[in-house]
Amino acid sequence: MPRIHLTLLDARISVCTTLLAGLILLVFPGAAPIQAQQVRLPSGKGQYAELSSDGEQSRKGDLFIADRNVDLQYAGMRLRADHVEYNGRTHDSAAQGHIQFDYENQHLEADEAHYNFTTGAGTFTNVRGNIKIVRRPNPQVLVSENPLYFEARQVERTGDDTFIVHQAWITVCDQEHPTWQMFAPRAKIRLNKDVALVNANFRLFKVPLLWLPYATAPAGQRIRQTGFLLPDIGNSSTKGYVFGDAFYWAPLTWADTTLGAQYLSKRGSSQRAEIRMKPAENTSFLYTYYGVIDRGLPDANGVLQKQGGHQQQLEVQSLLPKGWRLVADFNQLSSLTFRLAFADAYGDAINSEVRSAIFVTNNFRGFSLDFAGLNDKSFLTINPETSVSLRNVPEARFGSVEQAPWAKLPIYFSFDSFIGALHRQDADLNTPAAVQRTEFAPKVTVPLHFGPWLDVTASGAVRTTRYGASLDALGNLSVQPVTRNDGEFTLEIRPPTIEKYFDRPKSKRRYKHTIEPEVTYRYVSGINDFERFIRFDADATLSNTN
Repeated sequence: MPRIHLTLLDARISVCTTLLAGLILLVFPGAAPIQAQQVRLPSGKGQYAELSSDGEQSRKGDLFIADRNVDLQYAGMRLRADHVEYNGRTHDSAAQGHIQFDYENQHLEADEAHYNFTTGAGTFTNVRGNIKIVRRPNPQVLVSENPLYFEARQVERTGDDTFIVHQAWITVCDQEHPTWQMFAPRAKIRLNKDVALVNANFRLFKVPLLWLPYATAPAGQRIRQTGFLLPDIGNSSTKGYVFGDAFYWAPLTWADTTLGAQYLSKRGSSQRAEIRMKPAENTSFLYTYYGVIDRGLPDANGVLQKQGGHQQQLEVQSLLPKGWRLVADFNQLSSLTFRLAFADAYGDAINSEVRSAIFVTNNFRGFSLDFAGLNDKSFLTINPETSVSLRNVPEARFGSVEQAPWAKLPIYFSFDSFIGALHRQDADLNTPAAVQRTEFAPKVTVPLHFGPWLDVTASGAVRTTRYGASLDALGNLSVQPVTRNDGEFTLEIRPPTIEKYFDRPKSKRRYKHTIEPEVTYRYVSGINDFERFIRFDADATLSNTN
């Protein structure tokens, strides 16, 4: 009996102690921290779910219930909430209050959630979340590192990494102050693939601008996706109402094509094409085409004057083995009238030159070797249309930068040389298809330093140029060759730089004004038959100078 009495007494003391501790914590809640409770729940297949919370935990069969800062983790998935109920047998969970769900690149915040940790399917209510998109680097395309942000009334997560979003907006801008947003009653987000929106509208600074019955956007490593682009809708004083669209085709990771057309109510129709390829890291290919089928504008007599035409460009760049580099830039314009009528920018409209070039170059040990083909067409007048065409095909150049053969002597040697075949055609002159031109110009440079305040550089060159054709005294074409031998001297003086600092105490800024004087004297002599040279390029305009 005494033993039983003691046991009961111990029990009473234990109960009293527990009640007293609870009373102390109730009256003085900051007296001692509440230790979090954590349990490991077997979930089959050798895996465990870890459940921890700051509040009460209970169990009813297979159902575990926890409150206050609940943290449930299973197979890389993490669910945090104010209240969580988890079934250890079916792996179903129900959560309420301040929900945060994280798995790999996904983060969801919601008010209520029902989620199965085995199938990955669940429903979230009043959701705000983001999905981090890992994009493949591409120097040709501007890519944002921001994740895909979205807010929705309800989000359904399926087991195949797909989100069905209801009443949502989506953006990749700052979610607090987004520049643009896409709103849609229903959207589907396929992780690492794409985003599809039904009955969507595009908003800029929360202002609706464009409605789309269906729209898609890439949401994975492939930043390009085949499909129709946003339609072109507008009005122009010269083109009338404009309506068009384009189709974007990306069959390969290193190639894509854009084909589009526009209807111009006042003029006719236009066509666009763009092909881009990057088959290797050091090789790129670009082709663009723009054309207009024009109905014409009526002149003073009511006759339609058509101004249609086309322009196209082909650009290829490649780094070849052993330091060689290949560049091809081909441009073609049907007429200057077309450019003036349909150029999209003022700078394009006033440009009357069309230049094309292809060259292979290599730089080694201070030397440069180039092989090129050049074509330059300049439009002079519109009606009648006149132009000047200059062609230099083929051409080979070999030169050297300034190099000092003696380390202790400030004497530098360099040279330029080339050989090529030229052609010029305009309203007054049409040369043979290949007029030979050769040139060799060695040069000596001597830099002198007179203390830290004065630099003087003197250089002298001898230039010999031969043209296979020339002009006679009347300005007519002659097959008689002409040779030019001239001497050139240049003296460059650089006095000391003058600087002055200006302090602005009110703005706490300091400004520096610098004056760098430079005096150059140039002397050229020996060009006695200036009028006989055919004006192929700037090299033919060299004249006596003092």
